[in-house]
Formats: sequence, structure tokens, C-alpha cells
Amino acid sequence: MELRIYSSSDGEQMNVADAQLHARGLDESNERVVDIIDSYFQTYRSAPVKADTIVKLIEATPGLKWLSAAELEYRKIAATNPAAAQELVTWLNTQTQLVSSGDQAYQNLNELLLELRGYEISSANINAAIDRIQAPRGKFVSREGRRPLHFVQAPRRTEAISPAAKADTSYSRGKPFSGSDMIKNPDGSLRSKNFHEQKADRDRAEAAKQPSATSAHAAAVLEAKREAESMRGNSHSEDAQLQAMFVTTPGTSDVNWPATRDARKTLQRSMNKHRETVRFIR
Repeated sequence: MELRIYSSSDGEQMNVADAQLHARGLDESNERVVDIIDSYFQTYRSAPVKADTIVKLIEATPGLKWLSAAELEYRKIAATNPAAAQELVTWLNTQTQLVSSGDQAYQNLNELLLELRGYEISSANINAAIDRIQAPRGKFVSREGRRPLHFVQAPRRTEAISPAAKADTSYSRGKPFSGSDMIKNPDGSLRSKNFHEQKADRDRAEAAKQPSATSAHAAAVLEAKREAESMRGNSHSEDAQLQAMFVTTPGTSDVNWPATRDARKTLQRSMNKHRETVRFIR
């Protein structure tokens, strides 16, 4: 039986179909896909070779490998900066905080890669990105459309409390065992700490590592925040203008309270000067 010979136009349609299928997540070997297409058009020689026909044929063929939506999105994002993506994958595989397998791992990578655009891939920047992604949505949003990360969940403890555990004074105060990151529920079971509790632990641990100068700096920041928030004008309009002024740390959405306080002081002096000028003219 004579074989069907494909024209250049047929080849163009096959190329269009190939691009569409890979955009939809086809991850099968080219040899198998070509065999399926050729077998079909050799059987139905009068059928025109059209991209739509090929796409429908492949999508209807069972047993082919397709990427999940999460992995497909990851490949598209990673293609914009392969080096950064590889560094982030290496980091994800060595940490224990975030899920590092399956679709949830790809979703974590997608959010972190988007959040870290323009940043060097480092542990400090990654942890800062995690904090921004998980922060409550408010006035300062680092990126629209951000999605929560997936954290490793420790299994809940459901067995009865042993006499030895009950006699443990640290357990009775809600600390199941020394150094644990578990929290006791009212029913006696255990749960892992949520994001805010984990962040508070990290903040306390970092603060404990820093010399006293850090504590002094933190106190100065708190005092600057107190001063900035207590500033008022001579009218509701002036109050609103002062309280609406914020200065953020470059490259982040974090409020720089010392700079915000100074900026509000400058605005407050400008308001006072304007009132004095108006009073003098009158």
C-alpha cells in the first residue's frame, strides 16, 4: 500500500498543532506523538491535515503524559530566568518549612519566583518573600494576585495523654516537649504552629542573636512609629494628609517609620508656615 506523502502545508499545520499541544502541557516524546499522527492520516488519507484535527486527536489519545497546571505554570515562569529557578529549586529541596514535592511544591516555586523578581536568590530574600506572601492583605500589597504558600503540616497527635506526660510540668503549661514547635489544642491533640506563630518564633530567635545595638534600633523604630502616628494638624483635612503619608523601604512594601516620621514633620512644618503666611496677609 502506497504511503501518504505530506506536503509543506501539512508540515506547517503539524507545527502549529505541536505548539498548541505543548502550550497545553503535553509532555510526551516526539516519536510517539508523530507515530500517532502519522498512523491516523495514513489510515484516513483523504482527511485534510489541520492543526485542530491533530490537537483533538492527541487530546483524545489515552495514556499520554501531560503536565499538571502547576508544573506547566512553573515551566513558563522558570523560562524567564532559568538560573534563578534552579537556585530556588535547590533551596526548596534543602529546607523543611515548605512542601517540596508534588503540585504544591510547584505552586510554592511559582509564588516565590514571582515575588523574587528583581531580587538575588538568597536565604534572607527568600524568607522576606515568604513573609510578604503570607502577610495579611492590607494597604501595602507587594504583588497583586499572590496566592498562599503550602507549609509542611506535622501530623496531629490523637492518642491519650500518658501519665508520664501529665506529670511533666512543662506539658501542663502547654509545652508538650522541650524545643517542640507544636501547640496543644483544647482537646489534648497537637497541631503545628501557623504562619504568624512561626514568624513570631523566627523574629524572637533573630532578635536573640543580635547584639544590644539591634534592640536599640528596634526601640528607635517603635518610638519613630509612635511619634509619626501621634502627629496631628489643625483640622481634619490636615490630619488626613499627615496620616496618609508613608515612606517605604526601597524594593519592599515595608514602612520605614523613622523616614515616615521625618516626612510627616516636614509636612507639618509646611502646614504651620502656610497658616502663618495666611494670617499675616490678613
